[in-house]
Amino acid sequence: MKRRKDGRFCRRIVIDGETRYFYSSAATEKAADKDICRQLLQFEEKRVHSHNFEIVADKWCREYRERIRDINFRKNTSAAYTRVTEYFCGEQIDSIGAPEINIFLKILAKKQYSQKTVSAHKNVLNLIFTYALLEGYIKYNPVPDVKIPSGLPKKIRQLPSDEALQIITEHHDGFDLLPFFMLYTGLRESEALAIRREDIDFKRKLITVRNHVIHDSNTPIFEPVLKTEAAEREVILLDRLSAVIPHNFTGFLFSMDGDGKKPLTKSAFGYRMYKYRKKYGIEEVTAHMLRHGYATMLFEAGIDVKDAQELMGHTDINLTRQIYTHVRAKRKEDTAQRLNAFNF
Repeated sequence: MKRRKDGRFCRRIVIDGETRYFYSSAATEKAADKDICRQLLQFEEKRVHSHNFEIVADKWCREYRERIRDINFRKNTSAAYTRVTEYFCGEQIDSIGAPEINIFLKILAKKQYSQKTVSAHKNVLNLIFTYALLEGYIKYNPVPDVKIPSGLPKKIRQLPSDEALQIITEHHDGFDLLPFFMLYTGLRESEALAIRREDIDFKRKLITVRNHVIHDSNTPIFEPVLKTEAAEREVILLDRLSAVIPHNFTGFLFSMDGDGKKPLTKSAFGYRMYKYRKKYGIEEVTAHMLRHGYATMLFEAGIDVKDAQELMGHTDINLTRQIYTHVRAKRKEDTAQRLNAFNF
C-alpha cells in the first residue's frame, strides 16, 4: 500500500485479471488498511451478488467459444446470444427471475419465432445462468422453471411416402447407401456424413456416433459432436444394414470420390440427393424425413420411448414423445380411413 501525494492511501489489487485501485483518506496506514479491507468486502459482495447480466454473459461466451469452433457458434448460438444480451443489458443477473425470462420468451413468441428458435434462446439463457450459478454470481438458476410458450409455429416432419420407402429399402448401391443408412440408423445428416470405419463394430453390431460434419459455406468441417451430451451415443447396427455396408472400407463411409479420404461437401451432398430423387422419381426425401422414418420404425416395433430417446440422441425426452405422438396420430388417421372404406 502506498501513500499518494494528496495524502490518500492506495492499494492496487488484481481481480479476475483486471487491475483495480482502492483508496482511503484515513489518517494512518493501519486505519487505511482497515478501511480498504472494508471496501474490498463490499466490492466482493457486490461482485458476487450484483453482476451485470451482459458482463456475466460475456464471460460465459468467451469461455464457451474456447471449446467450440467459430462456425458452431455462428450457426447455432450467435443470433440467440445477441438477442438475449441486448434484451437483458443493464440488468443485474441476480434480479432476473423466472417471470422476466417468461416475458422475454413470450415477446419472441409474439414475433412469430418458431418453437425451435425460441427453444434455442432458452437454451442460451440456461447455459449463461448455469455458468453464473457455478461461478457463484447467483444462488439459483430460474431458466428450467420457465416453459416454452404454447402454440408456436413448428415444422411438421413428414414421413417419406410408402412408394419412397419401398425404393429406399430396395436400393443401397453407391450413393443409394446413404438414404438407406440414415433410414435404418436415424442419424442426422451431419452425423451420417462423419461415420468412419472405426465407428462401426460389425462384431458387436453397434455404430458409435461421436463426430459430425458441419459445413462452413461449402467446406466440410469434421469434429466431435458438441450439440448435446446425448448426441454422442451408440446405435444398433441392424442386420439388413450390416449386410450391405462394405466391411473392408476405410476412412469415411460416404466420401467425395468413394476413397474415404474427404467427407462430402454441402453442394456434393445436395446434388447427389437431387440426382437420387430424380433417378427414382421421388418428389422429396430429406434427412429429417428419413430420421422420422426411423422413429416410426421404433414406435411400430414397440421400442420404449426412453430407449428411443437414447437411440435418436434427444436430450429432451419430450421431443421423442412428440414424435411418437405424431406417429400414433397418423396411424389412427390411417386406421380410420381403412375402416371407413371397409364394406361387409
